[in-house]
Amino acid sequence: MNRQTLTNSLLVALVVALLLGINLLFYVKPEPDAEMDDYAADRSTHSGRPYGTLGAYLLLQESGVRVSRWEQDYRALADRQDVRVVIFVEPRTKPGARQLRALAEWIGRGGTFVMFERWWPLRLGRQQLLPGSHLLPEGSGSAFGQVPVQRAVPWQPGGAFQGVSWLGVSPKATTVIMQPAPISDTGDDFPFPFQMAACVPLAGVQDTPAVAEVRYGEGRIIHVGDPFVIANQGLAEGDNARFLLNLVRLATRDNAGQVVFDDYHHGYRTTNGGLLGLLGYFRGTPIPWMVWHIVALGLLAAYTLGRRFGRPVRLPVKPRTNALEFVTAMAQIQKAAAARDLALENLYRRFHRRLCHYTGLPTTAPLKELCLAASERSGHPMSEWQAVTERCQAVIEGRAAMGDAELLRLAQRLRALDARLPPSASVSQPETCFLASISRRLCRKP
Repeated sequence: MNRQTLTNSLLVALVVALLLGINLLFYVKPEPDAEMDDYAADRSTHSGRPYGTLGAYLLLQESGVRVSRWEQDYRALADRQDVRVVIFVEPRTKPGARQLRALAEWIGRGGTFVMFERWWPLRLGRQQLLPGSHLLPEGSGSAFGQVPVQRAVPWQPGGAFQGVSWLGVSPKATTVIMQPAPISDTGDDFPFPFQMAACVPLAGVQDTPAVAEVRYGEGRIIHVGDPFVIANQGLAEGDNARFLLNLVRLATRDNAGQVVFDDYHHGYRTTNGGLLGLLGYFRGTPIPWMVWHIVALGLLAAYTLGRRFGRPVRLPVKPRTNALEFVTAMAQIQKAAAARDLALENLYRRFHRRLCHYTGLPTTAPLKELCLAASERSGHPMSEWQAVTERCQAVIEGRAAMGDAELLRLAQRLRALDARLPPSASVSQPETCFLASISRRLCRKP
């Protein structure tokens, strides 16, 4: 990794760390909006707000009831033989046709479906439970005086109303009626194994029922026309808490089954630990924003690296041969062409430049002056310098012929003289080795 790449990597890491720090420092969890008693209210067991059902879930749990949250489709009820009670509290989204088919089969096998609903009609086959008009107004009976509460008194004796004097319902509570379901024109109705029996009112205000029971196969449906009965703000009103305990204990008395709250239709759905489950775990934290920032930076980096800015630059061409291969090839070519003068010229020209640099004379200086200066400075006889340089000069200029033996001898003498010269910045040591290699390979006998 070169210095530029390391600098860019550190810069990107610094930007990412800066963004993460800004998210952690300035992230403020928004305050939840004020809920209204309508479709937008969160009535799941995860909500501790007035319209949630966390209090009811904890009440059953602390009372020893096997209770859990149902976060799957109703079609999964076919594989859960231990689930005996499903509590349905006015969710934001309603079950579809296929889910209703699976729910009807589960109820027909002996399940108990307790629904706290004011708006949605439950249709199972040819009959449907339809929310009716609001209950007749009556005096307030709130134990805390915070919300107006009406009293719904029991009409039928039974285990569900053991120890229950009255139920607290809100003014928005509705009655329930059962009537034939309209025939669909599309022909996509699913066949249901059973039909609803008569609707039996259990409790109400004056002569309007607020709680009703319907038999369906071996199971039953208990309709309460107001989610206020099980909500956090209404659970302590009247005998609502005892009524809820009586319902689940009566349904699970024989087989000790499990009670589940339908949180699936409130938006809490099982993801089996996948990516959605991981994102759900970090919901409400700055982690998702950090992830999106990192993704944006990654896309920007990919776009920048994948797009050329400026003129095209040639790719560097690496040599495919090393120095020894080049020397060998050059010597073979010169030997095959009998170009002894060219080989000698390659050796002599470099030696001549080093000699001029050593003596301090220009390259155009006469050989006698050059050899005299070299002799005076090195302490060796002038004849040695002059004999070699004049013979090489004569061969290069074509005034004399030369054989292989003489070429080898001149190359060896040039090497010997070159060794007397000190290292120079103008001529590197690899270049000297290059000259010696040419001379050896050029005169090598096959």
